[in-house]
Amino acid sequence: MTRKKFLGVLFLVAITIGGGYFGIQYYLDNIKLPDVAPAKVVDAYFSALQKQNFKAAYDMVSRIHYVDSINQFVDRTSMYAPDMKLSILGENIVEGAATVDVRIEVPLKFGLYKSDSTMDLVRVKREWKIMHP
Repeated sequence: MTRKKFLGVLFLVAITIGGGYFGIQYYLDNIKLPDVAPAKVVDAYFSALQKQNFKAAYDMVSRIHYVDSINQFVDRTSMYAPDMKLSILGENIVEGAATVDVRIEVPLKFGLYKSDSTMDLVRVKREWKIMHP
């Protein structure tokens, strides 16, 4: 085999390997659903807030949609009642976005407060992130 043919074959092999690598990365980042479901992310988020693990909760928030600093986030979320209970009512995934329907229950002096809400999430590479905490 001549040197030119060898370099040509080597070039084709390198392109094939590189294309395969980038194809796999694209699939994992954009097509395959993240390993952790949106409902699990929301559950982990509220669990972190209850334990006052604000850094862990902040890491579950999309920086594209929520631009406040961690200090602003802590100021806002530290007011949440530590004895609140979260129930996941359902989740819906459409392309790169998801919604999780939740019921939040907070015991108050005058009785139990219940609120049904929807949490919006967006896919950021291989994770679901909460859009608006």
